[in-house]
Amino acid sequence: MIAAWFGIAGFMLIVYVVLDGRNFGAGMLHWLVAQTPEERRQVIAAIGPLWSWHEVWLVGFGGTVLAVFPKLLASAFAGYYLALFLILWCLILRGISLEVGGHINDRMWQGFWDFVFVIANTLLAILFGAAAGNMARGVPLASDGTFSMAFFTDFRPRGYVGLLDWYRYRLRSSPRWRSRRTVLPI
Repeated sequence: MIAAWFGIAGFMLIVYVVLDGRNFGAGMLHWLVAQTPEERRQVIAAIGPLWSWHEVWLVGFGGTVLAVFPKLLASAFAGYYLALFLILWCLILRGISLEVGGHINDRMWQGFWDFVFVIANTLLAILFGAAAGNMARGVPLASDGTFSMAFFTDFRPRGYVGLLDWYRYRLRSSPRWRSRRTVLPI
């Protein structure tokens, strides 16, 4: 039964990474591919009204891990408290920037929220990449099941999934997806 729950939690995490990862890429490339405010609004429109729906898979993953593997979740939150706190704030700021950035037709207002959008998505890609690299490398556990280690410890780009591999994947996959959703040239 544990293997089935592990498979369900893994499936939820993979679906989240695939769906929301394209949003990370669109956010990171937001200023590079769109030069005018109209083009920037078009990139945000390419993410569409479904950008927040992808986070449901992350919430489902967290709920599944909490229900089935509570000691794992407790150790992860204790060991990676700062990283999880940063991920939460980046998700909140990304949502706020998408929701309120286009409501006031002021260049300074929209420029600020575009900046927040780019920074939040870039930090999310970096934080999830570092987490994937640490999980692939292995996390040292104490005899009582706890751990504490630096979050950013290894930046090797090859050999396993790590920070730079994650970031490179997000930057490569987003333009292909965006080209199907917008009329902007790539």
